[in-house]
Amino acid sequence: MLELLIVLLVLSLLLLPTMAYFNRYHRAMLFDSTAEKIVEAVGLAREYAVNERKEFYVVFGEEGFIVLRENKEPVCKEQKFPANVAVNKKSAGFDPVILKPDGTAQTAGYLILGDSVDKKEVKIVLHNLTGRCFIARE
Repeated sequence: MLELLIVLLVLSLLLLPTMAYFNRYHRAMLFDSTAEKIVEAVGLAREYAVNERKEFYVVFGEEGFIVLRENKEPVCKEQKFPANVAVNKKSAGFDPVILKPDGTAQTAGYLILGDSVDKKEVKIVLHNLTGRCFIARE
């Protein structure tokens, strides 16, 4: 019985650093996927604007973002940010993103997404002439 308890103790001591690593990895993946979701949402709104020949909006709030049609009708449900992810800064082009029927954006801009736990930031850039959005890699 004592040997079994010692084995369990050793295994639990070995699992602690592994669990911390996986937790940190999971947070990083959530942060990266949130930035990619924003880029995809702007691309989706651009495609809708071109196909339907109407303006589309991507509106950002404190807890997430949503894609809206010209008449403020939601295209899909609101996408929530994970608990540790928030918008640190956004320019006029992201307040809100307005995509025109010709595929361009009304104003160019950027959005800085931050991770409150790991203190990591990523910049998402929007071009007004193409209406395309991308993650700025440094």
